Amino acid sequence: MTSELLSQYSKATIEFIDLANSLTKEELVTPSTSGEWSRAFIVHHMSDGDIHFAARYWHVLTVEKPLLANFDEDLYPNNLNYAGRDPFASLAAIEGIFQVNIDVLSQIAPEKWDRVGVHESMGELTLSQILNYGLEHRLGHLNQFKQFS
Repeated sequence: MTSELLSQYSKATIEFIDLANSLTKEELVTPSTSGEWSRAFIVHHMSDGDIHFAARYWHVLTVEKPLLANFDEDLYPNNLNYAGRDPFASLAAIEGIFQVNIDVLSQIAPEKWDRVGVHESMGELTLSQILNYGLEHRLGHLNQFKQFS
């Protein structure tokens, strides 16, 4: 289960990184015609989300039943200045966080995947459930990125 989950996480992350790296800064910052986020905003959001998910992974691995805070993605664009940020800096963060996540998570003992954190609204979640939520988040925004118009 966890090896397949890590494989899916890796594949989706590499696909996202490769797709984003294939675009120019102008293509990334071009506004969506549908009123959705620009691709740059998606990159920033993925970077910020990866920071949150990595913190959750580390807390679950190092603290007994840590509290896992919610994050409200609607507040991010304004509060974290998506319009003024460099999408390539956020992309570099995604790449770095991904490398660390894979390095650590691919080496943990199988029983560590059952460690739990307590999410503010979802209750107890195992590390594998948290990684699965991270994967679902990644896939949702990867699809948004692919369907950009």
